[in-house]
Amino acid sequence: MNKIKLKLQIYGSPILRKKCRKVGEITPEILQILDKMVYLMRRYRGVGLAANQAGLDLALVVIETPEKLYKLINPKIIQKKGSLIFEEGCLSFPGLILSVKRAREVWVNFTDEQGRNLDLNAEDTLAVILQHEIDHIQGVLFIDRIPFWEKLKIKSVLKKIKNAREQEYY
Repeated sequence: MNKIKLKLQIYGSPILRKKCRKVGEITPEILQILDKMVYLMRRYRGVGLAANQAGLDLALVVIETPEKLYKLINPKIIQKKGSLIFEEGCLSFPGLILSVKRAREVWVNFTDEQGRNLDLNAEDTLAVILQHEIDHIQGVLFIDRIPFWEKLKIKSVLKKIKNAREQEYY
């Protein structure tokens, strides 16, 4: 069980585009993965991390605010309300900050570590983080949420991020 190794996945890694599979049973291994995801998120000074960002094909998300640490299993957005534009970064896109339009308020259904089915209502910053991380486990990246002309402007930055990732493996 201690052999689980997580590694931050950078833009260009195919798993970031994969829709993650649902977690069936909450096993000690799943709980250990959630703990390791929290460690990885903190190590890179993030506020959220999806399992595919750590290299795993699982519908798991961890989020940390100053008030609370969230460990969400199979989270899904069940309702959205309002809108806002938020400056977002992403651990899988080092150094890139984009203005992204998101819902101002969301309701999320998820399973917690004890296996309870819960709903979470979030506004503003937490709502944005939830949407960002739940997008990840759907294979959607924050660059997919910006206008086409904005994507054209960051094309060279994306290429540099992708090339840096490829060099790491060779």
